[in-house]
Amino acid sequence: MINFAPRKEPFFDLLADAASNALDTARALRDLVEDYREIETKFERIRQMEHEGDRIAHEIFERLNKTFVTPIDREDIHALTIDIDDIVDGIEEVADHLLIYRIKEPTAMVIGMVRILVRCCEEIAAAVPLLHGKRAAEIAERVVEINRLENEGDQLYRAALEKLFEAPENLLDVIRWKEVYEVVEKAIDSAEDIADCLHGIQIKNA
Repeated sequence: MINFAPRKEPFFDLLADAASNALDTARALRDLVEDYREIETKFERIRQMEHEGDRIAHEIFERLNKTFVTPIDREDIHALTIDIDDIVDGIEEVADHLLIYRIKEPTAMVIGMVRILVRCCEEIAAAVPLLHGKRAAEIAERVVEINRLENEGDQLYRAALEKLFEAPENLLDVIRWKEVYEVVEKAIDSAEDIADCLHGIQIKNA
């Protein structure tokens, strides 16, 4: 049944829930790398948060299919939902790599990159609820900060690779760490995708 009363469809609330879940997941990853104990238990917590992100995304898509008029363009709702889901998937992938590769202890570079990822998610969780009030200027400030953090993450990623290859002793360790750095950098890049999506929505609805 098609719903002609979009105000009853809480798209903004669901998107805010998705962004909040992404932040919780990022903080759980930070807890994992900063306090590298009970790894499997902490990974399971992250995995459960990823499932919660999937549940929220599924509910948004279900509501999109049943709603005739949406508060912002439906393609923007869909794209933002996918982008937020991607960053949560990326966070889980980082934890998964640490577990599968049997990393004994995260490097300072990994910890630094994860902290940047958390800061990106903090900006995302703050920006997404602003869509409801069409607070374009405030969204723009958050977008700028996410892009700045993504650049900071890129710099740290390059520094990590340089350090990794400057005096390699064990080829297997090089391969492992290169993969770990890449998945963290990929997760940070997902934050930039969200920023781009928010910027596009902000321009359309300013």
